[in-house]
Amino acid sequence: MRSALIKYLGFGAIISVGISCVGATAALARDLEYAGSEVEVRVLPGEPTQMQFPGTISGGYKKKLSAISIDRKGSDLVIFANEGISEAGESLIVRLEDGRSYSIRTKRASQEHPRDDIIKLNDQHGAMIAASDEEEPHTRDRQFQYAPPNQVSGLMREMMLMAEFGKTAVPGYRVSENYKGETVLNDGTMIAKIDKILIGPNLWGYVIETQNMLDQTQRLNPASFRIDGTRAVAAERWELAPRPLNVEEQISGKDKAKIYVVTRAKQ
Repeated sequence: MRSALIKYLGFGAIISVGISCVGATAALARDLEYAGSEVEVRVLPGEPTQMQFPGTISGGYKKKLSAISIDRKGSDLVIFANEGISEAGESLIVRLEDGRSYSIRTKRASQEHPRDDIIKLNDQHGAMIAASDEEEPHTRDRQFQYAPPNQVSGLMREMMLMAEFGKTAVPGYRVSENYKGETVLNDGTMIAKIDKILIGPNLWGYVIETQNMLDQTQRLNPASFRIDGTRAVAAERWELAPRPLNVEEQISGKDKAKIYVVTRAKQ
């Protein structure tokens, strides 16, 4: 996984196009119920894929050097991919005006996984939250959907934004790279090194880079990354591909993953 600078999605007009099937790759129209996890979208270079969100889009983040370009209007997002898009794909975050946000992973379409023509994303839980907010008195403080950084889930989210989307700072935390590159695990099957540490008054967060050393797929064990005072462990992916044998596999980065560990603050 390569770190990259974040880029705010610019304004743009939706281009009206005729959707058609090209070559042997079919196109799909799907209705998806949001389950709180990353949404996978299949795209094809030169062909548009439209996503319909459950609210007006306010912005988002994607890599500065990205293989996709985006146009948005209202609640619709049109994604265009170039030839640089890979099977592993790349992530982007889409934010709505009501505060909700969604992690989207765009992947290259194939015969087994056809291009998505139109995806309608439904979020019933989010809709209920929005309706509840409208019924609250205006004098009440607005309730944020996501936990603040001083809570475990909030710090975990901030670390992911920092490691995968280039966010540079987290309120209330000092980012230390004094131990960057220090090996914390090397058992011959996998190597794990510290990337950065977020130091706060009550919680610390560790961003750890792992890499598979085997010629076969390896599933990560969260217990391998637990240290004293651990509150939570998360990962970019829990299954690592075999170590790469060619340039394409090396570029995909599937043999590597970011691990996120939140612990109680050290005394």
